[in-house]
Formats: sequence, C-alpha cells, structure tokens
Amino acid sequence: MEKKLNRKRTLTLVLIILILVTIVFIWSNSLQSIPESQAKSIGFLNKVKPFLEIFVGTGNVTDHLVRKLAHFTEFGTLGCELALLLALRKHINWQSAINSAFFSMTVALMDETIQIFISGRGSQVKDVWLDFAGSCTGILFVVVIFGLIKMARNRKNKKHGN
Repeated sequence: MEKKLNRKRTLTLVLIILILVTIVFIWSNSLQSIPESQAKSIGFLNKVKPFLEIFVGTGNVTDHLVRKLAHFTEFGTLGCELALLLALRKHINWQSAINSAFFSMTVALMDETIQIFISGRGSQVKDVWLDFAGSCTGILFVVVIFGLIKMARNRKNKKHGN
C-alpha cells in the first residue's frame, strides 16, 4: 500500500512539473520579439510543411496556419496534462474538467497579456478561443480514454463475476 502511495505521489509531482514546464514554454514563446517569433515560426514551418501538405494540400501551408496549430497544440498538451492529473488523483468529473478548462483559459489570457505589455506584439481574442478549444480537446481526449478504460474494466469484472 505504501509503495502504491509513493508511486502516486511521484506521478503527481511529475505531472505538476510537466504542467509548469508547458506553461513556461507557452509564456516564453510570447516573450519573444516579433522578429524572433517570426524566425522561429518560419523555421518550424519549413520542417513541418511536407507533413501538413498531406492534409491541407500543396502550397496551402502558411505561417499563419502553423502559428494557429501551435496555439491549439500547446494548449491541447496542457489540457491533456491537467486531465491526466485529475485521473491520477481520481477527480475526473464534470466540475473538475470545467475547472481545468478555465484554468487553461486563464493561462491563455495571461499569454496574450504578455504579448501586449511585455513583448509588444499584438493580442488576439481568437487566439484565446483557439487556446481554449485546444485545452478542451486535450481534456476531452483524456476523459474519453479513461472512460473507455473504465468501461472495459467493468465489463471484464462482470464477465469474471467480480
């Protein structure tokens, strides 16, 4: 029992650290100047362009698309991490999922605020909504996976008479 509790504490700590690292990563990108951000974005665009063209067609991968995908992906990752923390702590319910989504929205609002006041870049409300959608998608993904696992376990237990 003690070993299981220590493992749970360790995993909780690891997830909290991952969440903090993800938030620092998101906010550090917003601290970049316009030229730094554009250079980073174009460098990443050149790496992912062949892969993305499979989905959106040749010539349709733009810097704008890559930036928006980055927003969605960063916050999708944050949403997954938050939901995994809930699952580990056995707190997956509607209220905790909603709280996690709104925590992510607060991170997104801070992200855009950093862009306005610190890096001098423009802020966009649609980026906050895109971040929120990414977070909700990540949370939903983990909740669905854990729900399916729970259903499979329940079926297995019923089948074996437990």
